[in-house]
Amino acid sequence: MIKQISLLAFAALSVARLEAATSCVGGTLTAYVALGAGGCTIGNNTLYDFTILLNGTAGATEVSASANLTPSGGNYNPSLGISVGQTAKDPTVLEVFFTYDISGSSYIGTSATLSGSKLTGSFAAVTGIENYCQGGSFGPDGLDGCPTASGALVTLAGFQNSDSAGFSKVPFLSVTDDFTIDGTGGTASGGTFTNNFAAVPEPVSISLTGVGLIFAGLWGGTTRRRRPVKKEN
Repeated sequence: MIKQISLLAFAALSVARLEAATSCVGGTLTAYVALGAGGCTIGNNTLYDFTILLNGTAGATEVSASANLTPSGGNYNPSLGISVGQTAKDPTVLEVFFTYDISGSSYIGTSATLSGSKLTGSFAAVTGIENYCQGGSFGPDGLDGCPTASGALVTLAGFQNSDSAGFSKVPFLSVTDDFTIDGTGGTASGGTFTNNFAAVPEPVSISLTGVGLIFAGLWGGTTRRRRPVKKEN
């Protein structure tokens, strides 16, 4: 009986943790920052600790408060799109620079895409850079201090609209996005920079399923054992 109660407590605690985080919905980056350590979920994945960084490109105007985030995908292909509708005119440079973590599955790759940007002039540019730390976290600047392997995906409107990388399974990723709209010599309109992740099932998910099945069996067995026996006259 004690073992059965322990399994029930573990299952209940696990369910409570899954229900604690809300599902991710479209909203401003500022709203995502307000979620704090609890974050929100895309399928089994939790995105959390969104933080706007202020040490970006010298001379750039920080417009993170104007950025909108759009989640998509599910358990094994979560994605997060960062959209900026503003246009930078010469010599203005606009920048969205922030960091966040994602966990809940085992991650084996990430990719980035840039779409919807518009440019005029020879030197105007829109760039989206996704820095990632595999199974560790960046330092306060969001770029340095990763204690494990790290990398960067680079997109440039009109030249390289996508980039990707694969790696061995890690339980979480720390991500820093640098989305820059540079109107130097013309005009540049932002568009959407999207982070995509490739995931596989985390062992704990399988364990929880097993616990649920075990508990169901134990409960059924207990019920059968407690069923009164009809006495014969």
